[in-house]
Amino acid sequence: MPGKNRKKRTVGETGALAMSFTVAECGEFHSLGEYHEDIKTVEEAAALYRNIPKERMHGVPAVGIRLHKKGQPAYEDIQLDILSGRVIDKGILRYVPEAESSPLVQEAVEALIRIFPEKEVIDF
Repeated sequence: MPGKNRKKRTVGETGALAMSFTVAECGEFHSLGEYHEDIKTVEEAAALYRNIPKERMHGVPAVGIRLHKKGQPAYEDIQLDILSGRVIDKGILRYVPEAESSPLVQEAVEALIRIFPEKEVIDF
């Protein structure tokens, strides 16, 4: 409702699906350079992304989401880099039905677009 204070939900759980964020200094190979996972808020992920020193970048930095289905082992988690370098890729969600149909993921992508207005948004 307009005028009401509503807490924005950008991470959390919906049914059997839990979401968190990841930040990688090198999106192509997460093990090259700084890597953070299990990040609870999009704001924290954005701060970590912005604080990676430019002079030691090992690749294209990325902010991603990790989806975990309750009751499944962690190695079956889905991890998608949404922000990669100069681009926010909304289109990648079409290839992962669990991500595309999740309101948590949709809200997280929209939050990334708001936080990084200088990034090009790809949606095809």
